[in-house]
Parts: sequence; C-alpha cells; structure tokens
Amino acid sequence: MTERLYYCDSYLRQFEATVMQVQPNPQGCEVLLDATAFYPESGGQPYDLGTIATAQVQEVVERGDDIVHRLDRPIAAGRLPCEIDWTRRFDHMQQHTGQHLLSQAFVRVAKRNTVGFHMGADYVTIDLDAEGLSPQQLNEAERLANAIVYENRPIDMRIVPQLEVPALGLRKESQREGPLRVVTIEDFDVSACGGTHVRRTGEIGSIVIRKVERVNRQARIEFVCGWRSLVSGQSDRQLLTQVARQFSVGLSEVPARVEKQVQEARQLRKALQAKSKALAGFLAKELFVQAPVLQGSRIVKQIFQDEELEFLKSLAHGLLSQGDCVALLGSTGAQAALLFAQSDRLAGDLRLILPECCLLIEGKGGGTRTTVQAGGKNSAQVQQALELAEQKVTGGFSENPS
Repeated sequence: MTERLYYCDSYLRQFEATVMQVQPNPQGCEVLLDATAFYPESGGQPYDLGTIATAQVQEVVERGDDIVHRLDRPIAAGRLPCEIDWTRRFDHMQQHTGQHLLSQAFVRVAKRNTVGFHMGADYVTIDLDAEGLSPQQLNEAERLANAIVYENRPIDMRIVPQLEVPALGLRKESQREGPLRVVTIEDFDVSACGGTHVRRTGEIGSIVIRKVERVNRQARIEFVCGWRSLVSGQSDRQLLTQVARQFSVGLSEVPARVEKQVQEARQLRKALQAKSKALAGFLAKELFVQAPVLQGSRIVKQIFQDEELEFLKSLAHGLLSQGDCVALLGSTGAQAALLFAQSDRLAGDLRLILPECCLLIEGKGGGTRTTVQAGGKNSAQVQQALELAEQKVTGGFSENPS
C-alpha cells in the first residue's frame, strides 16, 4: 500500500521516497514508491506531473491500494528525490476547491446537486440534476461562490473515523467503507474528497461560469477558477477587441453591431435566394429547350462554379416542370456537389448510378429513385462524374410502360 502524502499536505512539492518495485516497459518503466505526493487520476481530477530522480513522470494511476508512476525512462532502485510540477498541481487545487464552492452554491441557490465532475486542461465542468437553470440562479450561485472566496475562509482536510461521518452533514453521501477523508470549507461546505485543495478560499482567486448546456437531461456548467479565469478573461478581451476593430466601434457597442450585421445578412440571404430561384427558373427554360432529346425525354447536363446545392435543386425542379427530363447537375469549388433528378414517369433508378460518381468526387450521397445528391472533396472530377452519369442514363434510359 502506497502512503498518500498529499492527503496531509497538498502543498508538498519535494520529497524523498523508496522505490518498492520497478517494471520496465517500452516507454520507460512503471514505479511503485513506499510513499508519494503525486496525485493519481481519480474522481474527475487529472494526475500530477513532475520528476522522480532524472525521469519525467508521464502518468500516475491507482492500482488497488497502490499508486503507479509511469516514467519516460528506467530508474534504479533506492531512495530517490521526487518533485511535483507545482504550476500544474496548484492549478488543480484552485479548480477542485472552486468546484466544491460552486457545487454548494447551487445547492443553496437552486437546490440542485452535483452528479458529475470533470477537470480538463482549460476548463472544469459539473453536471447538475437539473435540465435547466435560470440566468438569475446562475448569477446568484456565481456571486455566492465568489463571496466565500473573498471572505478567505479556512479549509480543513482530515481523516474522519467511520462512526463520526453521519454527524458531519456531508453534501453528498459517500459509499466508501472505513475512515473517510473530509474537506470542510468553514461554515459552508463539507464533502468527502480525496483530491488536492488550497488552505483558504482566497487562494482560489475567482470563479467564473463560462457556459451552460443541457446534456442527458442535466445542466452542464462550464467554469474556470484562479489563473484560468485570468487567462480566459484576457482571451475574451482580445477577441472582443478584434471584433470591435473590424466594426470600428467601442467594446460596449459590439453586441448591438453584431445583431445588426446578423439581421442584414439574413435579409441579404433571403434576397439572394429569391433572385437565385428566379434565375434558376429562367435558366431551366433555356437549358430544357437546348437539351438533346432521347426517346421523347430531354437530358440536361450542366456544371457550375461555386453554386450551392439549393440552386441546383431549384434548377432541377424548374427543368422537370417543363416536361419529361433527366437533370444531371454539378458544381465545383471548395466542395464538389452533384444533383441528379428525373421525371416520375421515367423508369430509371438514379440511385444505381450514384455510387460510381461518388467515387470520382471522393464523397458520398444518397436519395430516392428520382432524386439523388452527393458531396465530395474532389471538385476536379465533377465533369467526369457528370459524363459518367450521362453514359449510364443514355445506356439504360426508358419510359415506364403505360
């Protein structure tokens, strides 16, 4: 069993430990120590990094009661110096303690419990047993959590005998047997937790909610604490400044200007769609008249540059409205696009000719007997795909028997 030094002192950065076991592997080796301050990945908190002698710690995991250190190179047995990556460790301490505060804040403000916790490299999330929260609840929980931060309340971490646990009033009941490690934020939160935490709430720095989304009928709260909140704020300011510069407005004017731009873009798109539809109608008449006739039906093959699929659909609809017709349409540009359509009374099944055309444009598609479409990344082969489709249609084209 590995003695967990971080249980008693999350601030321990350097220590010595005796190597109990070394297991070589292709990446370096796995090491068991008699005691360690390295936190293993557990309970939503990532593992610590650092060094053991001259080797870099790449991963720390639990294996039963032991803690396994995976290193980038072999090391000799003996008593060795170890050092924690303090920047990473303290960041995790800020985030994890901030999570305790925010989880309790949602209990008090919205009567919602935390049912999930994950700490990523840039942000932290908690999942609440709620499908949604009001903006007011979010703001109140955020304010309450930060108020406790500013009060700089002490945080106590201790091992509690099992018989004493029921009287503690844990925020969430623990399923563990035996003595329990309990983290207490003075007069605010009591939680069973094996993670690393700061000594006082003021060290958390600040707690900023970044985003809320619904996931599996739960509310997922994304937030950052401490240094991460500073980095996040600086990044937001830089992005907002860039947007403001593009619009030549002040930072406070950006939301209104963006909304105006969005509305203008929507109106412009509607106008362009109307003109595109009208153009497709006129072009359909012209292409239909010019198209060759085979067994009483016309075959229209046309390629375009940078036209959207909606334009091809409008054009195909216009062509088929003129009479019996097979429309073989394509567009080149950043993406290749194909649209094949035929009159209902024609017997061919366009789904049979699509797969080979998809291979040419390196894409995929689907549809019905009378209408198929596809997209791909090879625009250079759109013309060849249309020619192949034309060969297939002319080779097996016939009408349904009357």
